[in-house]
Amino acid sequence: MRARHHERAVETGAAMVPAFGYDYVPGILAGALAAREAGDGVRSLEIGYFATGPLYRGFSQGTRTTMRDGLALPSLRWRGRRLVEERTGSRVRAFPVRGRTKPAFLVSGTEVLFLPGSFPSLDEVTVYNGWFPALSRAMPAVSALAAVAGPLMRAASGPMAGPPGGPDAAARAKTGAQVVAVADSRAGVRLAGPNAYTLTGDLLAWAAIRLSVDGPATPGVVRPMDAFGMEPLRAGCAELGLVRQES
Repeated sequence: MRARHHERAVETGAAMVPAFGYDYVPGILAGALAAREAGDGVRSLEIGYFATGPLYRGFSQGTRTTMRDGLALPSLRWRGRRLVEERTGSRVRAFPVRGRTKPAFLVSGTEVLFLPGSFPSLDEVTVYNGWFPALSRAMPAVSALAAVAGPLMRAASGPMAGPPGGPDAAARAKTGAQVVAVADSRAGVRLAGPNAYTLTGDLLAWAAIRLSVDGPATPGVVRPMDAFGMEPLRAGCAELGLVRQES
């Protein structure tokens, strides 16, 4: 997007802000807060996504399909100040969440694209998913199998995608979203908010209204902090219920 559209967007004063939803605004905000508190020499960020409440029947068909197919696709990490590909699920890391430690496995995230530009000292940025802590421990073996037999596993797991549609308002109200960012292996920043689908819709609406009324802080194909500014982004997320809590 940046290669194709950035120059034209700058010329016209427009902003294009990719992936502005539950994936990946909470992780970008938590990571930026953790990196800022760690100081100018921050070297690494590890970001984990978690959920609260019953997840059974809590996913849309699109999410289930992504989960199924994503196991056979590589995940991007920022390592050694460059983007590298690693096997999805090949790494497992425990995060502090509400007084407990929960494991999560390696996944892709736009944090690896956006945060190094905001914090040039970063050597590493890694994103993890901890929706299913018990499954996380087995993920290195599962992902190794998926890497070898990906097409066969996708064919065999076709029914996993389920019917079209997603959770209704009642189902969404029973679950919440959490994200933890740890800078240089220190105490992390934890954000908690409403259901991932609800939060995504609210974030998109908030961004569209703010950009149409105030215009972007920086035009072009830009990171969330550049489009709105760090403090307006934090305040806007808080308005929608995504707030910082004790880890």
